[in-house]
Amino acid sequence: MELRQLRYFVAVAEELHFRRAAARLHMSQPPLSHQIRLLEEELGCELLARTRRRVEMTPAGEAFLRDARAILADVDRAARNARRIHDGQTGLLRVSFAGSALLSLVPRVVQRLSVTHPEIDIELHERSTSEQVRALAAGATDLGLAPLPVGDADVEVDVLVRERTVAALPAAHPLAHRERLQMRALAEYPFVLFPRQQAPGYHDMLMQAVTRAGTPPRVIQQAAETQTIIGLVAAGVGVSLVPSSVQQLALDGVAYRPVDDAPDTELAALSRRAERSGLIAAFLEAARSPEAGLSPSAAPA
Repeated sequence: MELRQLRYFVAVAEELHFRRAAARLHMSQPPLSHQIRLLEEELGCELLARTRRRVEMTPAGEAFLRDARAILADVDRAARNARRIHDGQTGLLRVSFAGSALLSLVPRVVQRLSVTHPEIDIELHERSTSEQVRALAAGATDLGLAPLPVGDADVEVDVLVRERTVAALPAAHPLAHRERLQMRALAEYPFVLFPRQQAPGYHDMLMQAVTRAGTPPRVIQQAAETQTIIGLVAAGVGVSLVPSSVQQLALDGVAYRPVDDAPDTELAALSRRAERSGLIAAFLEAARSPEAGLSPSAAPA
């Protein structure tokens, strides 16, 4: 039994006339009559009682018509849903994000999507950059949000936010009285930083920037979460380099200062190469919309 046979039967049942049904289906009458006969043979019962002057439904045909309409409606609904998912209108989007993305991107984009695409369900998971790359490769997530560089050839990268990297200092630190800093001055003090394995490319970029200033960095404490890093800075454990959006964590005892020769921090969307879905496209569109308040060239002070 084929779906087209169900559609043929419904047309004949509604028209009760083979010629009119054939015209409605944009086909000739003999093939239509043949397909209805094949359907009846497969079912083992007569669906339509035919005479030279009229076509009438049999009791079996009446029952089959109700079920055929329901089946076709379900198929049409499934096709519409598939198209809407393909077009990024509905479905589940699994997003992994680095902790700092909660301060610069995630809330605003999720809020924007809730307005523009209310039928998209977003499943959020906080993961390190390395974990995001592994999750993408395993198909456990659809989209990652992580600082660059990533350095994985199988990952598609779309830069969403570019912002200044600033120094986080204890409020009583000797450098806190300065309005702006140079990396050479910052490099003289112990650092609090995230573990390298968490985001190797980004970690190396920051450390190389400090080293180029003349003094290899001395990391005395590591912490995986941005809030913990800032808390340790507030406690006077050391200084740190963070994206400027982290200044939203205005903890007592912490001062933020721009560092003139620090590299910018780029936050990017990561997806599997050549597997860009409509849902991912919708997320990227929301992230880049003026209403989201984000821009690849943004560089908050």
